[in-house]
Amino acid sequence: MRSDSGGMIRAAGGVLWRASGSGTLEVALVHRPGYGDWSLPKGKLRRGEHPLVTACREVAEETGIRAIAGMRLAIEHYDTAAGPKAVEYWAMHGPGATFTPTPEVDRLTWLPLPDARRRLSYQRDTEALDALDALEGSTVSASSAVLLVRHGHAVSPGRWAGSDGDRPLDAKGHQQAESLRRVLPAFGPSRLVAACQTRFVETVGPLGADLGLAIGTEPVFDEDEYATHPRHGLIRILELADVYGTTCVCTAGAVIKHLLAALADEAGLDLPEIWAKKGSVWSLFFSDGRLAAADYYPVLTSPYH
Repeated sequence: MRSDSGGMIRAAGGVLWRASGSGTLEVALVHRPGYGDWSLPKGKLRRGEHPLVTACREVAEETGIRAIAGMRLAIEHYDTAAGPKAVEYWAMHGPGATFTPTPEVDRLTWLPLPDARRRLSYQRDTEALDALDALEGSTVSASSAVLLVRHGHAVSPGRWAGSDGDRPLDAKGHQQAESLRRVLPAFGPSRLVAACQTRFVETVGPLGADLGLAIGTEPVFDEDEYATHPRHGLIRILELADVYGTTCVCTAGAVIKHLLAALADEAGLDLPEIWAKKGSVWSLFFSDGRLAAADYYPVLTSPYH
């Protein structure tokens, strides 16, 4: 599928990994009889689909494993007979499942990274394996993550007669909340936390309804409270990061920027400029109680409109 701008064919996939009985990192490769090749599970974006959703869907369809997305790995660019193509990859991990051959994928194999590099039919696919290999083992296998979500666009204070705490999302904000509802399940959220005001709770409300998760409100992530006691918010984030699973925290942009800068500084992690647009997400991954990696998702809409 091409973008409406008439250029790039967009696709996405996953480097699905597991630890063998001996502790060796293994990745899944699939064989496609129609092409006679071995590749990483991937596929083209459907109209209206975010690449991360595509990646999880394709991994599930081709391997049978309902995987949880981790760190963003690489984007491969290459030319095809139909035009230039870009494939985005994420590290993924999930529970074992029975593989069922299909006309598109008839074999699945798990191989250590050196063997997988040799088995792959296309040299370009090794870029995603190299990106996974470059990560520290404890980072790849991290059992917890935190999603920092900035609230969606809200009714402006000048147009709202009630208290600021009750100020709701506007139409654009509800659209952003719907985008979060579609995309964030890829990370397997198991807990939802929000600052106490209405706009924060409404931002993750559709996600919580879909996942059957209650939204816990915590004053420590309110902007005014955080400005007074920033260390309390940092401690709470580290507590959430120390719990198995993925926690989604919806708060203000200023809180996100300060939290992330503090986490990166304590971990000695060099991050680029820290952005926090409304409706955006930072996915944070921790190792040994410290921030190990962070990915920013400024817009959670499809590249096709």
